[in-house]
Amino acid sequence: MTITDEEVREGSSLADSQVLDSTAEVRAYARAIVTPDEVPSLSVVTDGIRRTAQVAGLAARFGAGLLNKPGSLYFSQPPTFAQARDRHHECAGHFGSPLLQLARLAWGYLHLLIVKPVLNLTEWITESPARFFIALILGAVIWIFV
Repeated sequence: MTITDEEVREGSSLADSQVLDSTAEVRAYARAIVTPDEVPSLSVVTDGIRRTAQVAGLAARFGAGLLNKPGSLYFSQPPTFAQARDRHHECAGHFGSPLLQLARLAWGYLHLLIVKPVLNLTEWITESPARFFIALILGAVIWIFV
């Protein structure tokens, strides 16, 4: 006696339904459940990985070409405080209203006093791995003991 596929799909247990006659039938039934009829091909996955690796290689070569150009962000230096101040005054001069010029100059001096020093310090610290780790250790000591 064997169990039909309908009984298996309906969730009936072996104890409630018919008992299999021999161990050969049990093994055959187990093999039918465990092994699928068709083994899916892995070529789709392999092709996808191969295409992804090719695209990543092209992107890396393209990015390296952009970084190695003179005048790129990689080779540029941040403006000095004097250059930044002159640029803020030039930008404030574009506004016709004295109130807008004053607001633009206020932003410029806020940028020069707060934002630019933090960015310059961050750039200076991250310029060297040794400097970065020393700053990290000092920051941890200050955080723990102060």
